[in-house]
Amino acid sequence: MSGTSSPERLFTKEFLALNGIAFLTFCNMAIFFQFYRYLQGLLIGPQWHGFLIALFSITGLIVRPFISPFLHTGNARLWMLVSTAGVTLSLWGYNLAGDFWSMFLVRAVHGITYVVLGAALNASLVGLIPPSRSGQAFGLVTVITLLPFAVVPPVLDQVTHSMGGLLPVLNAAAVLMLLVWPLSLAMKTPPDREQDLAQSRFSLQDVMGNLKNKRVAVLLVIMLLLYSSFTPVFFFLESYAKEMGVANPGLFFTLSTMSEIGIRLAAGSLFDKMNKASLIAGSLAGITLGYLALAHLSGETMLYALGIFLGLGWGIVMPVLNALMFDISPVHFRGLNTNLGVQMFQGGFFLGPLVGAFVLAHCGFRGLYYLCACLTIVSLALTPLLVIKKKGRL
Repeated sequence: MSGTSSPERLFTKEFLALNGIAFLTFCNMAIFFQFYRYLQGLLIGPQWHGFLIALFSITGLIVRPFISPFLHTGNARLWMLVSTAGVTLSLWGYNLAGDFWSMFLVRAVHGITYVVLGAALNASLVGLIPPSRSGQAFGLVTVITLLPFAVVPPVLDQVTHSMGGLLPVLNAAAVLMLLVWPLSLAMKTPPDREQDLAQSRFSLQDVMGNLKNKRVAVLLVIMLLLYSSFTPVFFFLESYAKEMGVANPGLFFTLSTMSEIGIRLAAGSLFDKMNKASLIAGSLAGITLGYLALAHLSGETMLYALGIFLGLGWGIVMPVLNALMFDISPVHFRGLNTNLGVQMFQGGFFLGPLVGAFVLAHCGFRGLYYLCACLTIVSLALTPLLVIKKKGRL
């Protein structure tokens, strides 16, 4: 790796600017908390609602593998600027989407531009993380990306009413996205790390060889299953909770997000000192119990308690998965593998609502959250494959 002292510094102006961009980027997802309800008010058949929610991530699944090998610290800032313009125009484009095909087009373009922005962001991120502080770094980055999910869902109902609907909220979000431009000007990878990341383009043989690493492949599968279990909670919980008589379902996400943030701030430095495979397994076990309890929701108090409990599990497992991926990847593959991890995130946001809407229609909310528990049980069963036989810390 690089030098002795300066590479270990985490809180640089570049790292802080990256977190600002990440916050704005994830606001794009949090403002769609009510999108399922919004679609119900349009001239679009209910059989298409799950697909249109998932379409945003489908485009990412298709595009990310093609663009990730070509994004690196040298061109990431340019693509952040270009994709931010595309995301802004896409958010304004929802004003013109009133039927299936217009919404299909807007969601697809939004998904493509969003995935380019996210991939460029990750390409910059790996050049700013000191190897000895990967757990802390990913813990902090994910804290910032969680803040929109803590703030937006509980106030979105009031904001949409005061602004006259979801469309004015999307228009305001489009304007805020333009703040990415000045923040990106501060993004510059330190020269000592840029040298390590010089190899930025990979052949298909390189990529396939990377995926033959057993632990890389297993981590990607676990990520996909985890995020596929998370998204049915995010997209369908509001309807479930209101059916149970809960007045403000958005508070679930405030509590879960504050729980995630709290555990990452309190224990983030410990993520680099403990066995990461064990942390992943323990968290997945807890999340499974949380989903089973959610399937038997009995009221407001239980919902909010589960928000705190599940937040602790999500708060540990998500950054630790990313940190372990960073640790086991060769230096020149770190950007690619980080983006493949986000590919699994996008995959979860595709499979979760798509399969979830089908299960919900046929088995109800209890069947939906049983499915979520089954997915995390499979993830838990895969964790022993993350352990290396030789001596060493994960």
